[in-house]
Amino acid sequence: MMIPHNSRRTQSPEHGDWRVSVSRPEEVEHLVNPPLSMWKKMQLRVEYLQSQSGAYWAQDDYAGDDVPVVPISGWPKILRIIIAVCVLLPLSVVMVFALLMQLYHAAPTVSTPAFWLSEPIWYTLLGACTFLAMMIARVFEPVLVYVYVLGHELTHAIAAKLCFGHVRDFKIDFDGGYVETDTDNLFIALAPYFVPLWMLFWLGALWVINLCYPFETYLPWFYAGFGFWWTFHLYWTIWVIPREQPDMLENGLELSMLITILMNILILIVVLCCFDVMTPRGYLEDFVSAAQQIWQVLCECWQLVLQLAQ
Repeated sequence: MMIPHNSRRTQSPEHGDWRVSVSRPEEVEHLVNPPLSMWKKMQLRVEYLQSQSGAYWAQDDYAGDDVPVVPISGWPKILRIIIAVCVLLPLSVVMVFALLMQLYHAAPTVSTPAFWLSEPIWYTLLGACTFLAMMIARVFEPVLVYVYVLGHELTHAIAAKLCFGHVRDFKIDFDGGYVETDTDNLFIALAPYFVPLWMLFWLGALWVINLCYPFETYLPWFYAGFGFWWTFHLYWTIWVIPREQPDMLENGLELSMLITILMNILILIVVLCCFDVMTPRGYLEDFVSAAQQIWQVLCECWQLVLQLAQ
C-alpha cells in the first residue's frame, strides 16, 4: 500500500476529558468553531506539513495503525547495502563526472546569448521561473501541494498497472490519500520520485491537441509547460524525500536514494540531449573516459595503501 507524505495517521496527545453535560444545545452553540472554507483547509494542511521534520515521517505509520512500516533487516538489508555501495554509488559518481565533462565541452555553446535567447531555452526557463516565483510568493501553494499528492498516488497506481497489478483502492482528499494494490516492488515504490507525471501529461496532451487542431503558439506553451512541470517535479521530490521515508525504507534507504538520484540524472541527460547541449554518443564517450580515470585513481590509492601497510 502506498501512502503519500500528507496522509499519515497520528494519534493526538491526551489533554483530558473536557466534556460537560448540557440540557440545551443553544448553551454551547457559541463555542462551535465556524466551518472552514476549502481553501483555508488546504492552507492549514500545508502549514502543518511544512512544520513536520523528517524524523516525524520516519516514525509514523505507513498505512495506518494496522500496517506499520517495517524496515528491512538481516541479509536482505545487507545485500541491498552491498548493491548500493558497490554498484550504484560508483555508477552515480561516474555519471555525474561524465555530465560535468559534457557541460564543460558545451561551454562555448551555452555561454552565447543566442543559446539562452533561443525559443526552447527561453520559454523553458520562463516556465521554471514562473513556478519558483509562485513558491516564493506562496501563491496557490495549497493547490500545488494537492496536485503533487494526486500525481504521487497516480504514479503509484500507474506503476502498479504497468507491473500487471490491480489497484484495489485509491483515495485523495485534504487529509492526504493512499493507493492500495496487490503488487509491490521497487519500481512501484519509487516511481513518483523519478517519473515527472504531470510533465509527461502536459507534453502528451499538448502534442495531441496541436496534432488535431494546430495553433501558432504551440511551441512556446510546450516549452513553458515543460519547464514549469519539470521544476514542479524536482522541487517537490527534493522537498518530500526527507518526509516520505516509508517508500524509501521499504527497499532500503541507501538503495532507494541512489536509484532515485540515478534516474533523475538520467532524465536530466535526456533533457540536455533534446536541447542539443550534448549528444548521447558524446556522453557515452565521456562516461567511459570518466570510468577509466576513476578506476585508475582507485587502483593507485589501493597500491598506496598496500605500500603503507608493508
